[in-house]
Amino acid sequence: MKAAWISDPVGGDLSITVGDAIPPALRDGGILVDVDAVGLTFAEPTWATNGTLPLPDGSSRPMPVIIGHEFAGRVATGGAAASGFAEGDRIVGLIDFWRNGAAAEQAFALPGEVTRLPDNVSAVDACTLPIGALTAWQAVFDFAKLVKDETVLIHGGAGAVGTFAIQIAKGAGARVVTTARGEEATALCRKLGAERAIDTESERFEDVAGPVDVVFDTVGGDLLERSWAFMRPGGRLVTISGEAGDAPSPERAAERGIEAHWFIVRPDPEQLGHIVAMVADGRIAVQIDRSYRLSEARKAFVEASQRARRGKTVLVVRKGQASRDD
Repeated sequence: MKAAWISDPVGGDLSITVGDAIPPALRDGGILVDVDAVGLTFAEPTWATNGTLPLPDGSSRPMPVIIGHEFAGRVATGGAAASGFAEGDRIVGLIDFWRNGAAAEQAFALPGEVTRLPDNVSAVDACTLPIGALTAWQAVFDFAKLVKDETVLIHGGAGAVGTFAIQIAKGAGARVVTTARGEEATALCRKLGAERAIDTESERFEDVAGPVDVVFDTVGGDLLERSWAFMRPGGRLVTISGEAGDAPSPERAAERGIEAHWFIVRPDPEQLGHIVAMVADGRIAVQIDRSYRLSEARKAFVEASQRARRGKTVLVVRKGQASRDD
């Protein structure tokens, strides 16, 4: 089968290769998936799970490491009855980061990583949800515990996670303020429901908005640091930037009378099912920045570093898959 992988964790983006790989084996309790489309996360070559560190059991991770852990596809032959899924069922899911991903013609997944996909949601749109939208959902509800009429500041509102966070927070009845870079990005944020979109190229969020109940940061750095003093007592700061070692200090949070969290998205079929339903009925709009063929995986990474991105970049694995924007 054809697949895209990281052949050398030290090489990062430049080690991404597309070629022939051994198809995944069907293991007890799992399913094989014929992959239709995969969402790309451009930080993946820098992840510790890409072969830089040993597996959780202490063994070395076999190379190469197939990329792309959020996907949409169809259940293939084998193992489907035991899993609760039938051959041909459309599914969408998030494969554990310590296993090979889905940027391949076929992938292995566990039933607890996937949910069913209705016919009126395209594979290209769906494959952006298990990391982008699920991260936003878990940040807004599991960690920030956002409630109606609160104000949330979302850093990076035009990005692959931020575009979903705006819509999810707005749908929860919150007032949404967001930062983004450039006029095009801020216009997109307003279109998605942000009451105020602050252009970080020309404005400081402290100068144009008041204190907030929640900060959800997808950018890190100076924006995150400045957010500590921008929160009301009892506020919640949630970030996904950096690694676990960069997590906000609980002591610092306690001194300011707020909560602070860092997290990595986890598979949750029930939450993902809610998100899929919201896409299906039009409550969440998917933002596709650009799509590439599987054979163009390295090109996608190289070009991503040379341009601003709005929403998610997708690899189309199986012919005939298209987003509604194509």
